Amino acid sequence: AITLEQQLVYASFFILFFGIPHGAIDHILFFKKKSMTQLKFYGLYLGLIVLFVLLWLKFPLISFLFFLILSAFHFGESQFVDAKLTLRNFNPLLFLFWGLSLLATLMYYNISELAAITAYFQDTKDFSVVYNEDLFFYFFSITNIITLVLLLYLFVKNQISIKRLSSELFLIALIHLTFFLFPFIIGFTLYFVVLHSIRVMNQEYLFFKSEDGSFGLVEFLKLLLPYSLLSIFFTSVLLALSHLGYLGISIPFLSIIIISVITLPHAIVMHIFYNK
Repeated sequence: AITLEQQLVYASFFILFFGIPHGAIDHILFFKKKSMTQLKFYGLYLGLIVLFVLLWLKFPLISFLFFLILSAFHFGESQFVDAKLTLRNFNPLLFLFWGLSLLATLMYYNISELAAITAYFQDTKDFSVVYNEDLFFYFFSITNIITLVLLLYLFVKNQISIKRLSSELFLIALIHLTFFLFPFIIGFTLYFVVLHSIRVMNQEYLFFKSEDGSFGLVEFLKLLLPYSLLSIFFTSVLLALSHLGYLGISIPFLSIIIISVITLPHAIVMHIFYNK
């Protein structure tokens, strides 16, 4: 069996080198869609990060729940951005419940592992209240049922084809199987890297390609590189400081904070990008 330490090492590698780059051109995407001074943009972007860090340090449980809801909506929005849905008021509901069912499934199948990890570290013990298996079963069941109902509703309303419906149902079944078979960290990494980050980077690449037919993969990698390297460097430094005991924050807790504070401004930028 793969130890927890080995899982963290492998997962960190793939998340750093595939997960972080998918948000490395937020500034470019934002300025393609909206007008704002660079000073104001970076002030707001970094301000949100600082604000969320402070919220984590003061109210970790509330921050954790907010992060789950934010991630759920972001995952759902990126999943259906190409569907050209016209039921505008309906879309946020679909995005939220698709993402919530995804996270509920991941956590439900690995709830014993999550409870053990959070109980092991002093600064993650507050999260153990979330991992009540009986309550989580209802959360898992309700979110999955609502997601299926919403997808069927889209089909009935001619918002998606039978081919797209079948594709979504197959993906949901594949996600369930993956999360059931693999430990939490590996299951999350597989989804986050393969089905989310690479998908979003492909959307970004196609956007630049649509603006300039000569735009290629080398140009795209050049755009991703500067902020990817910067993010990887600072993340690595923070994790090393945690490992060496200088921060007083465990690596699992620090990892959640880093991912979440990057996700907040990224999700807002991508929402603007998808809707403009």
